[in-house]
Parts: sequence; structure tokens; C-alpha cells
Amino acid sequence: LVAMLFVIFDVEALFLFAWSVSVRESGWAGFIEATLFIAILLAGLVYLWRIGALDWAPESRRKRQAKLKQ
Repeated sequence: LVAMLFVIFDVEALFLFAWSVSVRESGWAGFIEATLFIAILLAGLVYLWRIGALDWAPESRRKRQAKLKQ
């Protein structure tokens, strides 16, 4: 999970770095495209978070730990 997140956000950083180098040439259109790119990635992250794909432990282990804390 950590490796997948690293690869995804590493590629995102690569695209945003290339955009920041050429920001003067791309103008407002480039800014809007970069904002749209970030919004799409953020929407994907929220979706994965909501469905539980980013959970570190399986549901059974979390329930067992919750019972031990009681």
C-alpha cells in the first residue's frame, strides 16, 4: 500500500514539477489544467479513502483490537 501511494504521488509530483517549470509559457490555460489534474487526483484519493482501500488493517483485526480495548 505504501509503495503504491508513493508511486502515484511521485508521478503526480513529476507532472506538477514540469508544469511549474513552464508556468509562464502555459498561462491561465495551463493553470486551469493543473488545477483540474489536482482535483481529479484528489477525487480519486477521497474515493479510495471512502471505500476503505487505504485501511492499514483488515476489518477483523480492527474489531479484535476494539474488543481488547474494552
